[in-house]
Formats: sequence, structure tokens, C-alpha cells
Amino acid sequence: MAEDKQWKMLEKIREIALKNPEKIRIVETNVDADVQLEYYALMQKLGERDLDKQIPAIINELLTSEDLDSRKRLLVSLAVTGEIEAYRFLEQYLVDCDDDIKKWALLSCQQCQMFLESSLLDESKIYVASGLGGKNHRLRYVFAIFGVEKADFTDFHKKVIANETKYYLEKFDSVCEDLQYIENYAVCTALVPLYEDVVALVQSIIDEVNQYGGFVKQSIFVTNEKHVDKEALDKMYYSDEDGKD
Repeated sequence: MAEDKQWKMLEKIREIALKNPEKIRIVETNVDADVQLEYYALMQKLGERDLDKQIPAIINELLTSEDLDSRKRLLVSLAVTGEIEAYRFLEQYLVDCDDDIKKWALLSCQQCQMFLESSLLDESKIYVASGLGGKNHRLRYVFAIFGVEKADFTDFHKKVIANETKYYLEKFDSVCEDLQYIENYAVCTALVPLYEDVVALVQSIIDEVNQYGGFVKQSIFVTNEKHVDKEALDKMYYSDEDGKD
């Protein structure tokens, strides 16, 4: 039920992005999805509680507090003000803060900037965030192509995968940031327009690659939450093998 609701929401955002791209703003951050969820949960929980405090008072409390949870709360409190004073402080705080709070400072700075822009432009926008972030109208995804054989891709295989990946990404206004081969896996990091169906795009790449000998599996792995390592790829590959029995 929850997944169905999320899918419908994504479809609605894609529809808006296609018809009115100026209303969509993709957050250009690669903060872990878990941290983002914690941040937005705290923002909803706080509500209006700290908004009666003056910005200098919040800043002073943040600079003097040694408690991590308190500093998180204060950063969110500054972000939701959407004031230029808070934004300028957060910009500098992000440069100087400790590593344990840096991701929260980044999210707060970006959030404050969004509220500030909406206020100055007097228009509402839809802000889209993901674990891997994005750029302009594109979200960043990682997708993997699995070889049928449990052996390194040959030079011919790599050339075919690279050519077809490049062709289809360009065809759908997408950008390949990185393509690497890990034994019998091809792992691509790409920027794909929000309004495009990334699963269908990857499926097109796989179908075309298999015109040259059927050497990759039909299984599709796509994520916009985090980068993937060989251990995670192995689990998916062998889990898929088990599923055939």
C-alpha cells in the first residue's frame, strides 16, 4: 500500500516535471537517504515550536551546545525560518562545523535556501530529494547490468555495453557520469530527467545489448539512494540465480 502510494506520487511529480519543469527543483545533495529521512521527520515533528525564538538566540544556542541531538534540532529550526540571516550563517557554519553534524548542516543550508527562494520569488515549487541527489532537472541513479556468465566481461562485451548505454542515455536527455566494470557487472552512474522512466530506459539498454549475443541477464537493478559495491552486487546476482530453481 505504501509503495503504491509512493509510485502514484512519483508519477504525479513526473507529470508536473514534463508539463511545468519550472515548478520542479531537484536538491543537489548526496546525503544518505537515512539521514535525509531523519532530518525531514524532525522537521515535521518540530512544527512551529522553535519559531518564536529570534534567529540570533538560535544561533547562539547552536554554537554553545555540545549535544548532537540539540544541534540537529537547532539547525532545522534555522532552516525553516527561510530568512537571509539564517541562510548566511548556515553557509559559514557548513564550512566550519564538525564532521558529525556536517550532513545536517548541508541539508539545513539547502532547505533554508529553498524557503528563501520561494519567499523572494513569491511562488511555490516542488523540491525533490534523493540519497544520490541530482542536477538541474535530472536525478542521479546507479544501475547495474549483470553478465550471464560468472566471468569478466570481454573487451567486446564492454564495448557493446558502453556504446548502447551512451546511445540510450543521450536519446533520453540523460548524462553518463561513470561506467565501470567489476568482473561480470557493469555499473553506471547517470543523471536521468525526472520525467523519464529510468527502469524502462535500462530495459532498453539491456534489450539492445542482448542483440549482440544475449550475454547479459534481463534482471534490472536501479537505485537513487546510494552507490553500490561488489558485495551488494554479489548478493543480488546469486539471489537471482537461486530464484531460478
